[in-house]
Amino acid sequence: MKDEADKCDALVVGAGPAGLAAAERLASAGAKVLVADAMPSVGRKFLMAGKSGLNLTKDEPVDAFLARFAGGPASFADAVLGFGPADVVEWAEGLGQPVFTGTTGRVFPRAMKASPLLRAWLGRLDRMGVRVATRMRWTGWDGNDWLFETPGGPRRVSPDVAILALGGASWRRLGSDGAWADIF
Repeated sequence: MKDEADKCDALVVGAGPAGLAAAERLASAGAKVLVADAMPSVGRKFLMAGKSGLNLTKDEPVDAFLARFAGGPASFADAVLGFGPADVVEWAEGLGQPVFTGTTGRVFPRAMKASPLLRAWLGRLDRMGVRVATRMRWTGWDGNDWLFETPGGPRRVSPDVAILALGGASWRRLGSDGAWADIF
């Protein structure tokens, strides 16, 4: 393993939508961000979801939207109110991806697929200085260093802050293998 760890302000482990959104927020606050993902490309489940149109949100009043998640934690309402359906539309259109509302109120990118949206998002992140490293599987910690296996051998990253956006264990070939659970 390299003796010296790579330094960054913020490390995001996982390059699906949650990880990319976290990276965008961190970079917009001025952090130098590294996104590390075990797979050879990012957003694989996002791209798979986009094969059927990529339903981004629902065009309805926030109260009606929140009612769909009744029984969830109170903090969920705060999260939705902080980035609700109108914010999702604004975000997509800010990436140059116009949207439309279908007859059921679901909101889709006009392109009806995820790849143009993902390319635009990655372009924005690149312009913000976010580094994306693929084929970096997180394996644990050593003190303040985060440890990764890569095709070039072990790698250490020493961030000031880290966010885990690891996904579940639902689709192994797309990167959701749940291997991270053993670390905890």
